[in-house]
Amino acid sequence: METSRREFIKKALYGIIALIGLGFLAPGVKMFSPLSEREKELIFFPLVPEEDIPRSGVKKGELVYTASGRERKARVFIVSSSEKLTVLSATCSHLGCLVNYSKEKGEFLCPCHGGRYDLSGKNLAGPPPAPLGRIPAKVENGMLLVGIKV
Repeated sequence: METSRREFIKKALYGIIALIGLGFLAPGVKMFSPLSEREKELIFFPLVPEEDIPRSGVKKGELVYTASGRERKARVFIVSSSEKLTVLSATCSHLGCLVNYSKEKGEFLCPCHGGRYDLSGKNLAGPPPAPLGRIPAKVENGMLLVGIKV
């Protein structure tokens, strides 16, 4: 049985429309899946010993943890002052570049598109739409622990 050119084009268009429809359906399925971000468990992983936490200032750290059977790494900044201790993600909220800390300026700078953040992670300038992510942290048994949803 031979297919005419018109029938072939018609079936091809239906196939393309079906693929586009599935593309719109996928995020909805992910949102309602049982492993959605809202339902993940917050687990604390060790970052640095308590004596390595700066008394005042910023220190870069690398978090290595295992989630879903895979080893993962994340770069973070430990920001401490006399009043509080904050752990910030080193990932820019614009396009995911890794930010660097400039001691001279007292700011976090994104080398990709010029984003600037203050020591609390709030964006000061550039294209970033949101502040740097804050990571839950606590000091327990002589270690600084950070919470990651897994």
